[in-house]
Amino acid sequence: MSEAWAWLFLLGVALLGVALVLSPGSPLPAVKILSPAPGEEVGLPLRVVLGGLPEGAELGVRLIDSYGRVLAEDAAGADSSGRATLEIYYDLPASPRGRLEVFLPVPGLDQVILTSRGIVFAEVPYRWIKLYFLDPEGRPFPLIRRVPPTTAVATQALELLTRGPSWRERVRGYWTALPQEVEILDLSISNGVAEVRLGGEWEELSSPLRRLAATQLEKTLLQFPTVSQVEVTG
Repeated sequence: MSEAWAWLFLLGVALLGVALVLSPGSPLPAVKILSPAPGEEVGLPLRVVLGGLPEGAELGVRLIDSYGRVLAEDAAGADSSGRATLEIYYDLPASPRGRLEVFLPVPGLDQVILTSRGIVFAEVPYRWIKLYFLDPEGRPFPLIRRVPPTTAVATQALELLTRGPSWRERVRGYWTALPQEVEILDLSISNGVAEVRLGGEWEELSSPLRRLAATQLEKTLLQFPTVSQVEVTG
């Protein structure tokens, strides 16, 4: 996927989202932040629920600390109940208090804030992991996530990898060869060999995309000291 085509695709999706969000007679939707509550102490990840939306409308969520540093930006579409739910893994805040902003996920219009809410960041244990997505030229590139510690960190990394890049990362040209509906059926690690068994749309991938997706999986797993080789099967 060339950078030009990636930008055209994102622009088309963004314009469709705007068309769904903006209703006749009302230039901006009356979106509601259902969760977190005002001033609530939030952990990692942060679960955000928005309401009052037409089905299919896409809205963005931005998390900022009190110094104005953007910790995360992502977007999600509303379901049939008019709710959009996001699970956000955000960078380390430089202050205990912050702000959650809801915006239009369209480059150039993303500074239009529909609503916002003050929050408090809980002190939580964490670790950093790398997720290998693809840059505009199709080369594997590590993007960092701050995640809660777990004994199943390799599984955690693959689950986050299958979610794809965040909205802001997609705007910057990062993408993934892994289909949205791919499933991690099994992950086992023995004697340094990680065996990944995939389901869902994995078998429908073309050979070039399957090679790129396998490279993403391999590089993501090789960051862990217990893995020296990766085998991917469908």
